[in-house]
Amino acid sequence: MELPKRTHYHLLQKSKETYGQSPAQYYKDAKRKYQPFSFNQFANESQLISKALLKLGMNHGDRIGVIADVGARWLRVSMGITSIGCVDVPRGSDATQDDIQYILNHAQCSLLFVDNEKVLQKFLPIIENTASIKAIILFTGNKLPITVPIYTVNELITENELTQSFNDEYKRRGEAVQDSDLATIIYTSGTTGTPKGVMLTHGNMLWEVATLLGDFVKTGVSVGPGDITMGFLPPWHSGERMFETICFYAGAAVAFTSVAELIRDLKSIRPTFLFTVPRVWENFYSKVQDQIKSGSNLGRILFRSLVWVVTKYRTNLDTILDRHARLNEKRSIGEIVQIPVSFFLIILLMPIAFIARLFLRKILAVLGGRVRFAFAGAGALQPEVDKFFHSIGLPLLEVYGMTENSGVSTIRHLNRFSLSTVGRTLTGVTIKLVSEKGEIITEPGIKGIALHKGPHNMQGYYRETEKTRAIIDSDGWLNSGDLLMWTAQGDLKFAGRAKDTIVLSGGENVEPEPIENSLKQSEYFTHVVVVGQDQKTLGALIVPNKEKILPLLNETTDINSNEVITKLVRDEIKKYVSIETGYKAFERITTF
Repeated sequence: MELPKRTHYHLLQKSKETYGQSPAQYYKDAKRKYQPFSFNQFANESQLISKALLKLGMNHGDRIGVIADVGARWLRVSMGITSIGCVDVPRGSDATQDDIQYILNHAQCSLLFVDNEKVLQKFLPIIENTASIKAIILFTGNKLPITVPIYTVNELITENELTQSFNDEYKRRGEAVQDSDLATIIYTSGTTGTPKGVMLTHGNMLWEVATLLGDFVKTGVSVGPGDITMGFLPPWHSGERMFETICFYAGAAVAFTSVAELIRDLKSIRPTFLFTVPRVWENFYSKVQDQIKSGSNLGRILFRSLVWVVTKYRTNLDTILDRHARLNEKRSIGEIVQIPVSFFLIILLMPIAFIARLFLRKILAVLGGRVRFAFAGAGALQPEVDKFFHSIGLPLLEVYGMTENSGVSTIRHLNRFSLSTVGRTLTGVTIKLVSEKGEIITEPGIKGIALHKGPHNMQGYYRETEKTRAIIDSDGWLNSGDLLMWTAQGDLKFAGRAKDTIVLSGGENVEPEPIENSLKQSEYFTHVVVVGQDQKTLGALIVPNKEKILPLLNETTDINSNEVITKLVRDEIKKYVSIETGYKAFERITTF
């Protein structure tokens, strides 16, 4: 689908014209049953929201806040805001009061959309004291008696005069929007200071959408009419927003759910593809493991045998196809010798692996039984989880990027799949790796800071000139702060964060993230933070998995003084981080 201009106004008109009565969204009614919402309905509601904003006096470039969680209405509201040249400023209801106060004042929001009266109640003292806010509009729920004018979306969009009185103004304002105009300001979490407002234009976002759709085909997948996915991440999550917009552009549908209801709704909706964060895949993997462990001894043995067969088969097939992420330019003698061995093992395992996969694919029935492929982004996939899904027939296509470059810079290819990598750059995007001395790294296996360049890069941080200059140089290279490595096959592999580097007292540099990711594979650990700056050795702060640990405790025993728990944790650390698992001596956790 080609757009006359890369703006949300033209996307709205073109999608309505192209897909019409096809479902754009599925939402839950009062009885918690899914109902379709067509592209026509979506476009009509967004247009009415635009006209309501015109009636309220919103001008081109005005910033409009949106405090909302996952749901069908927020994208309609967002399109209504941006189609007439206003700028949306989204944030979730889980934000702190300090963050919301800072964002509303820093962005100088003229108007505020709020999810419901409960969310409004949470932030009411802040909102009423924000001088720039002229009115509040609730997605759903009842209005509260407050000092600021308040409306509901349904109240505004049912006024007949909107269609009659603002048609011409809507078209004029929509046609006037340029792809270089600001569409959104997405504020970062602010965990390391005050939030920074990432400025993305219509062109940034829709170039990314069109490029991803084109690159999907190159990677071996496609998204279009008849496809359906699940939406359950917050609206300020750049990856979620990008994939929802991709669906609207391509004619696919999004069914909205929550993390708590995800498993049930997957069976009801039966999506054809998914996008989510690694934690969801890790939780799914963990539940599978728990179910197997709670079964009979025979069942456990059978399951592990089936997994072993398909994993061995897939590993040897990837060896022949050269799909393992190699960090050396040339194959070692051992890797070369392994090729004929892999041929033999494939022939031997093929019939058994075929039968094993038929059984193991039943695991995927919990996803609805129709998922052809799945994306994972906004964090590193655990190797064990990555390998498991690949082996049972659902390869996870990892994407990598950041809010500052519209969410995605690289994508793992299905037709040249390589485990433990984030794939290759999008068409039109360039990533170069540089050393601390500024030298460009082209050899595989050497870590470097990733600099991004492309039409998807942000315009800068809102009202933060110095912070913008610190991250984007005069040639347009955006410093991600991420450490990546090239593989011999030309893929990129995530290797940690540059600013998180721990320097031990002996001068050794350690990237904590790979170690943390390894330790988080343990079923007994929920969160892990590796520490040790300026110390002789590394230590770890560990949040245990209560469900696994509490049954091992006596009622009067403190977890930190329990010898059984202490030994268990030490054994788990050694299991995942040791010389045997590929870590250097100084990368081991010795302080616990």
